[in-house]
Amino acid sequence: MRTGIALVLAALAAGGCAPVVEPDHLTLCREVLPALHEDGTVIRESRYGPPADGTGVRIDYLAERPGRPRSVHFATCRFDGRDGRGRPALAALSTERGALSETRFIILKRWWLEQGPAPPLSAAKARSGLAESAPAS
Repeated sequence: MRTGIALVLAALAAGGCAPVVEPDHLTLCREVLPALHEDGTVIRESRYGPPADGTGVRIDYLAERPGRPRSVHFATCRFDGRDGRGRPALAALSTERGALSETRFIILKRWWLEQGPAPPLSAAKARSGLAESAPAS
């Protein structure tokens, strides 16, 4: 009986020490994935967690482009505090091909992330005045 209780307590303790991914870090890292691929690519996340060193978020995923075979990828996002809008500040991004170049990283941050997440399609249609005339998808 004591052995069983000791095993349960050890499992709980080990689980409590496991590194945790910050939800807003995961959300921001997910927002980056489409920018790494051409338009029309379908991304299917397979798993996520902290990278080997425990700082940041690593997302493993599959990318499918029309007419091409599915490919396996990963992205590791590193963060440094918060930006002016209170969102996590992306400090570095690397993929299976290595770290993004400084130029590509700046472009990603300026033209992709600083534009904010896209509003839901219905909200975008309503704001544009196309809600009534746009075909249903």
